Amino acid sequence: MTHVEDVETNIMFFRIEHPVHTWQTFIEAAEAHRLRVAELGHGRIRAVTHSGIETADIDKALSIIRELLQFQAV
Repeated sequence: MTHVEDVETNIMFFRIEHPVHTWQTFIEAAEAHRLRVAELGHGRIRAVTHSGIETADIDKALSIIRELLQFQAV
């Protein structure tokens, strides 16, 4: 049996459930920050790393995602 912590991959799938962003606006906002992600149907978003991506690049991507998902009530 494989456990999640045993799996190594360069692909991440997720969905956006956010009071402001839809998957479409999230992708547009991410691209405005030069973070490229794609929708694969039914609102699933895919992020993939490739060779040459360093830990600092992952940290920057996570920082962008955190910033985009911050919600401040008006």
